Amino acid sequence: MPLNQRLKLNICECGDLHLTYQSMTFHFTQEDFLYFATHVGRMATHVSSRARSRQTMSFTDS
Repeated sequence: MPLNQRLKLNICECGDLHLTYQSMTFHFTQEDFLYFATHVGRMATHVSSRARSRQTMSFTDS
């Protein structure tokens, strides 16, 4: 399935965000989505800069 058909991001009438990936849908408040997106962005930066590394890295607030 092409990537543009596997991933959808919508804002519903109530203001929540719905992220659908294949058969799964995640429901976020705007605050939770921003938190999630920040951490996914950090992970994407790490993965792209260390594509050949097998190092495990955790992205939490602790």
